[in-house]
Amino acid sequence: MDFLERDEHLRRLGEALATAGAGRGRIFAISGEAGAGKTTLVERFTRDHAPDARVYFGACENLTTPEPLLPLRDIARASGAAIDVSGGHLAAFEAVLGLLAQPGKPALMVLEDMHWADAATIDLIRFLGRRIGRVRALVLITYRDEEVGSPSALRDVLGEAASGVVERMTLEPLSLRSVAELAAGKGRQADELFALTGGNPFMVTEALAVDGDTPPETVRDATLARAARLPAAGRLVLEAVSIFPRKADPAIVSKLVGDAMEAGLDACIEKGMLVMAEGMTLKFRHELARRAIEGSLSVSRLRNLHQRTIDALKASAQVRASEMAHHAERAGDVATLLDYAQRAAADAARTGANREAASHYAAMLRHRDAMSSSAVVDTLERYGEQSYLMGDSHAALSSMLEASTHRRKAGEALALGRDLTRLSRYAWVCGQRVNAERFVREAITVLEAAPPGPELAWAYSHQAQLDMLAQNSENAIAWGQRAIELAEQLGEQEIIIHALGNVGTSRIDMDGTSADADLRKSMELARKAGFPDHVERAYCNLTCSYYWRRDYRGALELIKDGADYACDRDLTHWESYLRGWRAMAMLDQGDWAGAEAEAQLVSGWTGVPDLFRFPALTALARVRLRRGDADADEPLAHTRRLAAGVDELQRSMYVAVLDAEKAWLSRSIPDPSEPRSNYPSRDADHATILRLHELHNLAIERGAIWVVSDTGLWLHLLEERLPDVRKLAQPFRDQCQGRWREAAKAWRAMGCPYEEAIALSGGDEEGQREALAIFDRLGAAPAAAKLRRQMRAAGVRAIPRGPIAGTRANPAGLTRRQAEVLNLVGAGLSNAEIADKLCISAKTAEHHVSALMARLDVATRREAAAEARKLGILESAAEN
Repeated sequence: MDFLERDEHLRRLGEALATAGAGRGRIFAISGEAGAGKTTLVERFTRDHAPDARVYFGACENLTTPEPLLPLRDIARASGAAIDVSGGHLAAFEAVLGLLAQPGKPALMVLEDMHWADAATIDLIRFLGRRIGRVRALVLITYRDEEVGSPSALRDVLGEAASGVVERMTLEPLSLRSVAELAAGKGRQADELFALTGGNPFMVTEALAVDGDTPPETVRDATLARAARLPAAGRLVLEAVSIFPRKADPAIVSKLVGDAMEAGLDACIEKGMLVMAEGMTLKFRHELARRAIEGSLSVSRLRNLHQRTIDALKASAQVRASEMAHHAERAGDVATLLDYAQRAAADAARTGANREAASHYAAMLRHRDAMSSSAVVDTLERYGEQSYLMGDSHAALSSMLEASTHRRKAGEALALGRDLTRLSRYAWVCGQRVNAERFVREAITVLEAAPPGPELAWAYSHQAQLDMLAQNSENAIAWGQRAIELAEQLGEQEIIIHALGNVGTSRIDMDGTSADADLRKSMELARKAGFPDHVERAYCNLTCSYYWRRDYRGALELIKDGADYACDRDLTHWESYLRGWRAMAMLDQGDWAGAEAEAQLVSGWTGVPDLFRFPALTALARVRLRRGDADADEPLAHTRRLAAGVDELQRSMYVAVLDAEKAWLSRSIPDPSEPRSNYPSRDADHATILRLHELHNLAIERGAIWVVSDTGLWLHLLEERLPDVRKLAQPFRDQCQGRWREAAKAWRAMGCPYEEAIALSGGDEEGQREALAIFDRLGAAPAAAKLRRQMRAAGVRAIPRGPIAGTRANPAGLTRRQAEVLNLVGAGLSNAEIADKLCISAKTAEHHVSALMARLDVATRREAAAEARKLGILESAAEN
């Protein structure tokens, strides 16, 4: 087929390669529906620029469970590069980066069919996205935007890339004009062909390849019609190749079709049904054609082909476990499936592809009747571990619960205790604190009845962790010390590190200062012993202790170091947690736009357990509440659900003070010019006030000074009496005792403008005017409106009106949120994806999209983005 309507795409790719060659590496993401011509475009581009670059090709494969890092295996095999994909994935990523950074010509790496990518390959894109900007390399990735699953994860990791690194391109269908040009050469009716194919290039090609005036109704029929014209030998070869998801080894195909191979292969290639790919392998010109042929085969024929493939592969020198598992599942060969799925799962786990490892274990569990009872329990435990590591804590909890039931019935005390301790962690991450406590108590009971070993030390340390998280500091220290004593006797360094972290954090909570020696010791031991998860846990706990003391400089230094450490090791959940605290600190220090951007980014990351999103969601709820956004309740609802599940003081407090701030903002001294009915009754605040008192008293009991101070301040602002103001830290105490000047000065010294303005609001007219200026500068419209009412009621005259509405600089008159949504529409995101990015509901996103389209007077999303570009209000959708 002629290469039509792709000149602009080739030009953009050429510019990206030139930019990469100048030392500013790029990732170029090319999306489109199946048959849109992504591969054709990439092949044309790489052929045109082969003299200018070092070209590397890799592709994902449509296996039942994706094979970890399969594109890197292709690149290593074809280039001879030393990329070891059998060990840890980070070492493989570093090797790829080194390959791209080699001197000489710039590198051009193509990763095709990323909609079938495994989790480790998605992580590779995240890894490169943060580093490629310093390398002379262009990475082209292709994916189908209509597929579910991987494209969403891919978009998320592309969004995490450094600014200006990622460009996007969507291949649209051919226009009627181009279809007419192609149809004319075959004497066909363009309108009919266009209506049938929608301009999809592959479907147009297939339809034109079939003789006759009337094209078939579907691409499947077109492909089958072409296949029917092949000789019998050709159809045998075509059917055999169709069962291989991406490409087929001619030697294996020959064993499937016997004497028909030579003549049949020639016929398939001559008719354009198959092509010879790299490494002298066979493949269909397009996945849609392969699926059409495969789907036409009977169940018995498919099973026979897959079983014969298994027999042929077993005799091969190199057998890929995931490929064997795929064919075994399709053949119904349970024994082979159990054997190779276990091997594939172990391979995936070693490379960090936890999702794929879990998928292989799940495939085994579907055939548990063919497994021994011990193998079933072992697989349940492994499936639970991998599910937890991939972020599916609910699946981990369910699987480990079943495993623990088997261990309990078998009377296997040590194994049962180990499973119960794991269950405690899984339940906590699922937001089930009551169950977490029940599991760890049972673990301790079971294990204390057996000879003391590492299982018991772990159970003690997990009990200490639960108490530490709940600010039960004395209990946490006691359990932690028991764990340390036993672990020292056993020489279990990791348990010592874990327990020291719990003890150290609890001592900081009790002291309220920087008594962090134990926690820092835990971090250093973990760093030396190579336990990055424990290093990150120490970073996070230290960060919280600094943040709660309002030591923002110390907290931000820890966040930077900890986030960099997590990024280098691909520990996304820890990085998201730390960056959520960065958003909280930025918000406190007056950078509300930066805080919102940071919070939105990390709260939308995939594969991160919900509890690790808590600080980001809290920051998002707080900034939207303070700005008066209509969608502030959505992130607040998320934080409320998470806090309720774990019922811990450190999380419940944030929900309570958000509710208190909401109540405070709605309370205003009535404006004499407005009816009294416009003001809500203070009775509506009753539940909020009761909850604040409850948490305030609990914090006093547990010695959590920072919670005492935060809850105390909001009780004071809601005009509630405090039991003992002396228990509050400064400047909370000054503010609650009416020393507003001292409090405001202290808040200013800390760099907290919003709190400074609240303190000034309680002062004289001069102080209130200063507060008003701060509120207006921050964009704190609700607090500013409240203060203006207060000043008017007090008889103050000539009160500043405040800034003009936020749409004043927007030539289309869009609100801030509409402009934000429009940028995402321009980037090609659906309503559901916009909702995920902005932490709003899909319905709210739909309303925003409808409103901005009405404002721009356009009928389609594409027209909206185009009109916005004309007005100059849309950020470049090519960069994210």
